Amino acid sequence: VSCEIVMVPQGSGSWVRVAGLLAVVTKGSAGFAYSARYSCGVCLDLLDATAVGDLAACERYGSCHTLNASVSTETCQTVCHGTHSDGVADPTRGLDANATGADLRVAVAYGSKEYGNLRVSVITSADAEAPVLTVDGDTVDWQYSAPFKYKWKVNALHTVLLPTGGSVSIDRAAPLTVALPTIGRGVAGVLIGDPCIDDASVTSRVGCFYGKKFQTATRTPALINAFVGDQGTDMDFWGLLGDNFYDRDGEATKKMFAKFSQETKAKPFLTVPGNHDYWVLGAPEVGTVEDQYSNGFMQYYGQDTKAAENVTPLSTGSAAVPLNFSIDPSRGHPILSGNVPVITNSFLYHQIGNLGVVGFSGAYSLEETRPLMAEACSWLGEQAATGTLEVAMIVGHWDISGAGAAKEMAVPAFYDEMRALPGCRDLDERTMLKFFMGHTHCNVPHPHGHVNTGFMVAGQGMEGCANYGIPIIDTTDDRLRVYHFEINGKNDKDSYNATMGCLSSSNGWRNCTHLADLWLDQPINSSRV
Repeated sequence: VSCEIVMVPQGSGSWVRVAGLLAVVTKGSAGFAYSARYSCGVCLDLLDATAVGDLAACERYGSCHTLNASVSTETCQTVCHGTHSDGVADPTRGLDANATGADLRVAVAYGSKEYGNLRVSVITSADAEAPVLTVDGDTVDWQYSAPFKYKWKVNALHTVLLPTGGSVSIDRAAPLTVALPTIGRGVAGVLIGDPCIDDASVTSRVGCFYGKKFQTATRTPALINAFVGDQGTDMDFWGLLGDNFYDRDGEATKKMFAKFSQETKAKPFLTVPGNHDYWVLGAPEVGTVEDQYSNGFMQYYGQDTKAAENVTPLSTGSAAVPLNFSIDPSRGHPILSGNVPVITNSFLYHQIGNLGVVGFSGAYSLEETRPLMAEACSWLGEQAATGTLEVAMIVGHWDISGAGAAKEMAVPAFYDEMRALPGCRDLDERTMLKFFMGHTHCNVPHPHGHVNTGFMVAGQGMEGCANYGIPIIDTTDDRLRVYHFEINGKNDKDSYNATMGCLSSSNGWRNCTHLADLWLDQPINSSRV
């Protein structure tokens, strides 16, 4: 794929070319450059600032030339709805009949726990009764059941760590099989980053540049369901690598998850936060108390992270709380900025079949993260020594520094740090340590010179390389492969109907790989004797 990756210029009022389009960017606070895709969020924040007498807030955003203290509610309605063909953003459009009911999550347990442990979570509205969970016909109590704290408080989280999978039913609905593949078996998973829709909240109302052209609001869930939910045991997990629907208040996320099938949600899910999951405008310099600072994210997606390391299937009471809520995002910040959660809420490692996974957030310093990196690499080495773990991947969001990430915390640099650590070093020397990331909005292999090692999977509707597709990592048949099913590309390529047609008529996605680009294909160099 040939594309331009744009680096935002430092000058004021500079013109840059983004995938063949001219756009103006204006320098605001250090680390943030105003552009049209932020206009909705900036307009709404300026309304709040003006209401408390901050008439110069536009200087912080670099938007005074177009959005300033003169904005009104009518201005923001025009700006925020401007990209919709009907002129109105319908908050209920696309929701299915079960959107307000129980919403399932399945996540692999933190690596220090026994293989096979799974975290099963359900998201409901905060005023709903806790749903009834049955596993293999037996009722199972939730270990933690409470309304969301701090952000997205219209929701409630109900979660439990199960010793193993089984036939899971929520409120006596049709049972779903929830399980991990046999340890050591080859696996396959879908990984995408930066998914956006053009009728969501704040930034993505106008910022999902290709949302209409690529029809991401309908095609992204349809493709995920087809590749993940409809493939039975032939797709083992799926993941979103940050900037998940560019969501400040949870409405966009709820809207999209209503479109994912229960079969998709029953597969183990993996996610890490991106800059827009902390600050909806993408940088700490323009954060406000309205942002979620990853608090909505970490509760909504139900991961089993370092924060839940000591939670076992037998834990009860306060010992079963799976997240660390000790940092109030708004404490000390009446209007501007905010506090990020404890780092342990976003760091994870675990194993799926023969694949090791390390997930992290770039919003913290390298020094804060070093002990966790050493722990993860040591654990990977131990599992590799048993012969069950043959490949490992690092997943994060940022591909470059800035927008809240220090230089060492962009994924390529983070990989370079990890590859030198005991446990990771041996995997890397055997070319079995890889990384996947988002942030720059392209689906491309070998980013930033990391040939056959790194993969960018953020071509999901935002401005950038103007491509859109489904990347898959596959560790079966003693080979490590990375496929990319390109759905939209340059020259108005559109392979959606051909891809969906093949998936619906073939016995598994593997019979459709003739439609994919093969980004990587190498033998698995195992430590097994």
